[in-house]
Amino acid sequence: MSVSRAILVAGLITVSVNAATAEDAPACASFAWSMARERTAFASPNLSTLASGSALPSDGGAAQLTLKPAEEIELPVPSERPAKPDTFAGFVKATVPATGSYQVTLSDDAWVDVSQDGRSTLKPTAISGKAGCPDVRKSVRFALDAGSVTIEISRAPGPQIKLDLLKAE
Repeated sequence: MSVSRAILVAGLITVSVNAATAEDAPACASFAWSMARERTAFASPNLSTLASGSALPSDGGAAQLTLKPAEEIELPVPSERPAKPDTFAGFVKATVPATGSYQVTLSDDAWVDVSQDGRSTLKPTAISGKAGCPDVRKSVRFALDAGSVTIEISRAPGPQIKLDLLKAE
């Protein structure tokens, strides 16, 4: 009898996981561009954790950024949007190897500012965001020149956010 129950429970778990995956697909598939690379990266057990102010790995790749309460951090470039109470903020630096279109993708809803001159923020070329897609909430594209870039996150709901900087496909 216990073997039968174990098989039944395993079957129900499989059905539940498959149903959840099926429900995830519409939201994830409705982004303006594919989120497959980001979803895979964000699900990695080897995702590095970075403190605000750190540099993204030179080989690219996603990271989990530890944010600070917005009132406790001064971002290098003033944000396009003022901080909200009870939100979190932080920034990372990265090096873009070649001029082109790049996307900053976040696991949660937050504001993204990008600067290459250390004084002003760049206007995004495209934005795509969807609620209901596990691990990915927002992706913003920017036209970047080769060189250093500062990515600022603000208005985040919690102290951790996953971030990925990738060349747009």
